[in-house]
Amino acid sequence: MKKIKFIILFFLLPFMGVSQSSVEFSIGVGATAIDIENLVEKDEITGSFATDWEVINYGISGQYFFGSKENFSFGSELMYQSLYWYSVAVPFGSQTIYREYSISAVKITPILRYEVTRAFAFDIGPEFNFMEGIKLGLLFSANYYIPVSDKIDIPLKLRFDIMNNIVITVPSSLNAGIRIKL
Repeated sequence: MKKIKFIILFFLLPFMGVSQSSVEFSIGVGATAIDIENLVEKDEITGSFATDWEVINYGISGQYFFGSKENFSFGSELMYQSLYWYSVAVPFGSQTIYREYSISAVKITPILRYEVTRAFAFDIGPEFNFMEGIKLGLLFSANYYIPVSDKIDIPLKLRFDIMNNIVITVPSSLNAGIRIKL
């Protein structure tokens, strides 16, 4: 019964003034703001310390905007993002053990987009980050679209994600890709 209600609602959306919008694919690179030393202090045994780290992040995403009304669009995103890596020196008796960690997340995000103009928009949405359990986050994005044709644009995005991990993690990135209007 729930499936039937969903199908009926899905097909009624165009009659309520909501229409299909677009599909977007993008890749991005940036930096992750995180306090590695505080992370090690909270996540490791006493006496451990960070020996090396890299906070460059990169990711790939797909967004599907299934409806729009006036200047607002509604959609969702699936993204893989490598956030940072670090190595830790852990005291173990009279020896030291070195561990390396590479932190990444698969993100599922419902998105609300506000289009200021045809070429400029803002995105916001709650993130569900799958990384050793589910960590909640928040997406903010400013998007600029370069038109190629009536149906294709090149999006340039400045993206910020605020994640509630062991310590606050804020990856920021510059993304580029393709948008296909349906």
